[in-house]
Amino acid sequence: MRSHFSLPIVLGAAVACLAGNASAEVKALSRANCIGFINESVTYERPQFRNFQGSAVTRHIPLGNIEPKHVFGAPNNGHFSWRFYAGDGSDPERMVVHGYHTWVLDGRVFTQSTSAVDCQLSEW
Repeated sequence: MRSHFSLPIVLGAAVACLAGNASAEVKALSRANCIGFINESVTYERPQFRNFQGSAVTRHIPLGNIEPKHVFGAPNNGHFSWRFYAGDGSDPERMVVHGYHTWVLDGRVFTQSTSAVDCQLSEW
């Protein structure tokens, strides 16, 4: 019996799977109200701490409001690093944190949005 799969299709599928695995090393998270006042969004590569081009932006919205109190971008956005941190520790009120993350691996651009109302310690 003859196979109906062509070599280019099989190779293309293998490359697609490998590209997905490459992005699995980069993670994105947002945390809110840690220790009562720390709010942040982070794009990072672990456990190998490899540099990649990326960004992190975070919006902090007081609970019950619809407008953000402030928006922060990581100071190294657009550069190469293993970690992009956007956040602060100056919010006395409880916040909803929304993060927007981008990174580039092997010429492909990835994006992810995150949200948090608690510290999400299980993310680390």
